[in-house]
Amino acid sequence: MVGFFSLLLWFGSALCFIGYIIQEDKEDKANLYLGIVLAMVTFITGCFSYMQTSKSAEMMSQFENFIPPIANVIRDGLAEKIDAKYIVPGDIVDVSGGENIPCDVVIM
Repeated sequence: MVGFFSLLLWFGSALCFIGYIIQEDKEDKANLYLGIVLAMVTFITGCFSYMQTSKSAEMMSQFENFIPPIANVIRDGLAEKIDAKYIVPGDIVDVSGGENIPCDVVIM
């Protein structure tokens, strides 16, 4: 609710309320209604934005568990188990059936 565009809408809403307060003709409520509509639209948009961001964050946290922490690699002719984050180009990754692949690989 505090993004650049949202702040512009909040500011516009505040100006509409101020315009309604200082106007002489209190029968004309156009500024009041416009201020209320701008505030409601900004609030509802902020709620939808929050829901979308929280769903995206939840989905990204699920990806952290997708990559296996340990990988079987052949590096310099030696088979070893290393952390998946230390795989470098040139390593041969040994993958068994049913395992998650720890990185982008070329299948040979």
